[in-house]
Amino acid sequence: MSLPNFICLGAAKSGTTTLHDILRQHPEIYVPAFKEPHFFDIPENYKNGIDWYQKNYFKNANKKVIAEFTPSYFFDKEVPERIFNNLGSEVKFVVLLRHPVDRAYSHYLHSKRDEHEELDFVESLNQEEDRLSRYIENKDYLSYLRNSYISQGLYGDMVERYLKYFKLENFMFIHFEKEFLLKRDKTIHRVLNFLDIDSQIELQTDLRSNPSSKEKSKTLKRIMKKKGWWRTIIKWLLPSVQFRQIIRNRVQRLNIKEYRAEKISEELKSKLFSSYFRDNIDKFERLTDKKMNWK
Repeated sequence: MSLPNFICLGAAKSGTTTLHDILRQHPEIYVPAFKEPHFFDIPENYKNGIDWYQKNYFKNANKKVIAEFTPSYFFDKEVPERIFNNLGSEVKFVVLLRHPVDRAYSHYLHSKRDEHEELDFVESLNQEEDRLSRYIENKDYLSYLRNSYISQGLYGDMVERYLKYFKLENFMFIHFEKEFLLKRDKTIHRVLNFLDIDSQIELQTDLRSNPSSKEKSKTLKRIMKKKGWWRTIIKWLLPSVQFRQIIRNRVQRLNIKEYRAEKISEELKSKLFSSYFRDNIDKFERLTDKKMNWK
């Protein structure tokens, strides 16, 4: 059975799509056509079992590195144990880490664009704990993901959960601002060495695959979100889960245009970092011996 031996865990909104598009060019890496299977974190998918996962995403995987890219795996509390139980202890992980306030703001803008957020940024952070508790109670996992702006930046807690099951040597942590943006070629070379594959292969690295954007047509966006009888027909016509996901993603990409949102002030950024993230980032640095220097 062909299953992943390498997973890019996240963090969400930290350049994982760009890394995905760079690494998929390498002849020794198999990457599914659909970027985010969400097998290990979405309960409805996980209950289908490991055979379903393999059949739908890795049926034709025949390369040295079999890769999976689902950024929310780093965040979800159940995922480390599920990966360990299904894929074993030798899986390698790459984690891109962005300044947690910038990550939270990018995440917020994404939810705002998709009409999953009505509050302003600061108020959404103030309300997060109550909202997430409500989503957990209602078993609304997608809303939990969409509005967890602070929680998905608590990198210390996340890596601590993984280190209960995997050795630190299994991980490569990439500083988004200093390494992935400013030293990309050198960083990609390190990733290929980490995966023990040919690092001399020339890859196109000057990509920017998932910039901030907004929809061209709100009507099309809303139609795609609606549920109804027509979804059952589409499932019958297109039984392949992966194929339906690919089509949906392509339509979504055609319906967006790049958009540069207003930046938050350095004063607010510093205040939010101190209020929500400082202690947790200290914890991350202690556990990994990697200094982020976001203070």
